[in-house]
Order: sequence, then structure tokens, then C-alpha cells
Amino acid sequence: MNQSDSPDFSDLPSLHSNARVQAAAARLVETVREEGRKRRLPTSAYADSLEALGEMRGLPMVLPLLAGGAGEGAWVQLADGRRILDMVSGIGPYVFGHDDQDLLETASIAAAADVAFQGHVMPGLEYLRLSRGLLRHAGSRLEHVWLSLSGSMANENAWKMILQHHAPADHVVAFEHAFHGRTLAMAELTDRPEYREGLPIRDNVHRVPFYDAKDPDSTRKSVDALDRALEAHPGRIAAMCFEIIQGEGGFNDAPAEFFRALMSRCREAGIAVWLDEIQTFGRTGELFAFRTLGLDEFVDVVTVGKILHGSAALFSERYRPRPKLVAGTWAGSTVGMAMGARILQRLESEGYLGPKGRVAALATRIDEAFASLGERLPGVITQRSGLGAMQAFVAWDGDARVTTQLVHDCLDEGVLFQMAGAAPTKIRLLPPLCLTNEELTVAFASLERALLRVAERFGLPVGAA
Repeated sequence: MNQSDSPDFSDLPSLHSNARVQAAAARLVETVREEGRKRRLPTSAYADSLEALGEMRGLPMVLPLLAGGAGEGAWVQLADGRRILDMVSGIGPYVFGHDDQDLLETASIAAAADVAFQGHVMPGLEYLRLSRGLLRHAGSRLEHVWLSLSGSMANENAWKMILQHHAPADHVVAFEHAFHGRTLAMAELTDRPEYREGLPIRDNVHRVPFYDAKDPDSTRKSVDALDRALEAHPGRIAAMCFEIIQGEGGFNDAPAEFFRALMSRCREAGIAVWLDEIQTFGRTGELFAFRTLGLDEFVDVVTVGKILHGSAALFSERYRPRPKLVAGTWAGSTVGMAMGARILQRLESEGYLGPKGRVAALATRIDEAFASLGERLPGVITQRSGLGAMQAFVAWDGDARVTTQLVHDCLDEGVLFQMAGAAPTKIRLLPPLCLTNEELTVAFASLERALLRVAERFGLPVGAA
């Protein structure tokens, strides 16, 4: 049953609201924090640990990062004692940054409540609280929710629900440059051939170009590509999968009219409108980006994750799965569910949501910081993309080698960014929503110094309008 009219979570008893329990959790958090601040690795041991970790994983670390103690807000403490400004929040999950007292207390209480993980056979109140919190904001069409561990698993569950309903249709339409996960099925849905090297391919994914702001015919071309796929495979296409903002593909964004045109065509064709909001969830001004853009009427299935410390698929009655289709032992960790529910509560109660909320205000401050940087270094930042607190930029022409060096130089300057997309390669920002004005100023000052270093190293222009 849809819970959008449920007023709050007060009818679900929570240990977090027990004063004695919360005081004990606060003491535990402070004790661990004090001890954590004492943990340090000498420089040589830090480097050796990173190398050993890469060997154990079979793949080297992308960046030389090993967290090791209590951070503070947007600041993360590394295991060698250095503090860096985290502008990517672990690629999204750390929505309130590091060492958040309230979330650590929530985690401590949940960890001691009963069991470390909860399954679908015997869920606890944390499972119920998180499920209700998600449905409260999902709109009237999405009536059900199924919790899972990783975002890839939420997408797998969503795809299975869609396939079951539309059987024997087994093809899907997805955008060029899409990313939907790293399981076998999601690796094929993802438009990165290197992610499925050596894997068996079913050849059931059809590509539609994403929105191109420079092309006035972009929407028509995408709808035409969808039509061609539908015509070439009659009765075989079950769904189209949408990223409202493409994540790894480059933080590419599009206006609501673009999605509306494609979703309307999906509705006419009788195929599912499936939204992957694993990364956009909670970062665009509303919890769901499709609601930020006013697309509620079209959505059949949506997946969410990242900031939840777990994931979920939400779906309409039409896609309710038959028994056993999405069953599994684990629904998620008790800590993750408790923190996810608490994060939803705080986003709502602390004024983060809505056109005048704190997410929108953070987006405005980021816009202003880029404008100021552009005045000092004209011609260096050549493209911007994204929505809300999920943004990216291109430096110069987006050359991959230059951008990689820029990320490393930013890290040397004490701020963490990450890359996304290709041709051009972008630098992405997924800052903690608690980012202060002072921290934003520090981040952009570090970025400016790194840009100047890279310009000198590669002989790139600075100041050319």
C-alpha cells in the first residue's frame, strides 16, 4: 500500500528516541572518536599499505586514499593523519559527510539492537521504517518497495520484475553512455565495453542518444532512435531505462521535455518506464529526480541507493512480482537501514528539500563559485553539467590525460574530486549536503591552484576568454 499520506515515523518505536540509549550511544561514539584520532600510519607504512591493498584486490588503487580516523563534515582524515576535503562523498553515499554525530549514534544503536543484517523472511522495524520513508515521497503511482544491498542488485530486481510482466519480451532500450551497475546483466546495459570484456553478451540492449544541448533536434533524434528499435523488434522490447542525470557517463543532464517525449512514446508502446536513480536520489532538490522534473505520471519502476546505505526498487502495482522472483537471504544491514531511514527524516525535517531547500541553496552556491572562478581564470572551465548537488565541469577541452593530472593535483592541494565521462572527460562533484560556505571556498581555492599547476605543466592557456 502506498504510504505517501502517512504523516511521520512516530508510530514506529525507535531506540534512537530513548534518552538513556542515546546517551550511551553518544558516549560510545565519543570514546571511539578519541581513540580514532590517535591512529596514525607513518608515511612509509601508509604507502606500503596502499600497495599491499592493491595487491590483495588484484587491482591498484585509483587514488592513494586510505581513511583512518574521525573526519569532520566534508573533511575526511586519512590513515596517515592528513585531512582532505571530500567533494565526492564516497561517490555519493556520505550525504552528511564524515563523523556525523547523529548518524554515528544511529548506527551504534542499530548495531546493538539485535542482528547485524536483516533478511526478507524476518525483517525488523528498521526495514519497515525505511520502506515507509521511501514510499512517502514516491508519489501515487509507486505503491511497493523491495529493499536490497547494492544498487546493481536493485537494478537486477527491477529488470526481473519488468521481464516477468512483459514475458516473452526480453530486450531493453538504454541511453548511450549509460551506467547501471557491474553485475552480468547490468554490465551489458552499461555502455562501457571494457566493463564486459570477456563476458557473454545477449545482444538485447538498444541504444538511444542522450540529450545534446547543442543540437536543437536532439529530442527528435532520440525519439526516432527509440521508434526504430521498437519497429525493428516488435513485441520484444520490455522497457526503456532512464538515468535522469547520467552519472559515470559524465553527469549529463537534460530538460524535463526530453524525458517526457521519450516516456510518452514508451507509454504508447506499452513498455515499462524504468528509472535508475541510484545516484541522483536525494541530490536534486527532491528525494526523487523524476519528481524534481515533474515526471511522476510516467514512472513504472525506479531504483534508488547510494545515500541510503543500501538500495531499493520501487514499483507500481502493475509490476508487482510473483512469489520467489526477487527473494533472497539479505535485505540489507540493520545499520544501513536505520541510517537510511534517519537520513530521509533529516532531509525532510531539516529543510533540505524543495525549491528553497538547502540542496537548492548549495547548488546556487556552487554556481556562484564557478562564476567567480571563471572571472579569475576565463576560458579554463569550458562546460558545466548536472543538477542540484550533482554537478560536473570540463577543464579546457576535457583531455583525459590533463584531467587525470588535475584530479591528482587537486588531491595534492587537499581536495578530492573524481572523473566521469569521456570525450570530454569531466570532473564530478558530489559534495556532502552539509558543505559549508567556508569549505566550498577552500575547495575552489584548491581547485584554482591545481588548475594553474596543470596549465603550467601542459602549456595550457589561462585567461583566454
